[in-house]
Amino acid sequence: MKLRTRKTEIWITEVTDEGEARFLVAPMTPKENFELLEKCKTKEWDRNQRFTDTDFYKFKISKINQTIKDWEGVEDEVGRPLECSRFNKELVYQYNTTLIDRVLDKADKLGEEEEAGQEEEAKNLEAGPNGPAKKDKSVVTIAGNSTMEDVPGKKR
Repeated sequence: MKLRTRKTEIWITEVTDEGEARFLVAPMTPKENFELLEKCKTKEWDRNQRFTDTDFYKFKISKINQTIKDWEGVEDEVGRPLECSRFNKELVYQYNTTLIDRVLDKADKLGEEEEAGQEEEAKNLEAGPNGPAKKDKSVVTIAGNSTMEDVPGKKR
C-alpha cells in the first residue's frame, strides 16, 4: 500500500500582459492557514484588559514563503530572471500584489480540495471494503424516559 508521506507540490501558471510565469506551490490546508495566522498575533495588556493585534503583512509574507516553493518566468524590469528567494518573494509581492494574491488563492483552493480528499480517504478507510461500519448498539428503555445503551461484550 502506497501512502502519502509529504505535501503535494503543484505548478500553477499565471498569464499577464507582460507574459507568463509558473509557480511551484505547496498548498496549505485551512488548518495550517489558521495556525499561521495565530502565530502572527500579538497580545498586549492594558489596564487589565488583553488586546489582540494581528500583523497581516507578516502573515501574508509568511504564507508566501511557505506556499511558493519555486518559480519560472519571473523576471525583473530589464528581463533578468529573478531567483526564488525570501527577499525576492517579498519584492515581487510588494510590487505585484494582485499576481501573488491570485497564485495564493489558487493554492488555497487546492489546499481545501486536498483536505477534503484526505477526509474522504479517512471515511473510506473507516468504512472498509463492504461499506460503512455498523455500530452494534441497541437502546433499551427502562422505567419510562431513561435509556441505556446495550453494547455487546459490556455488562450492565
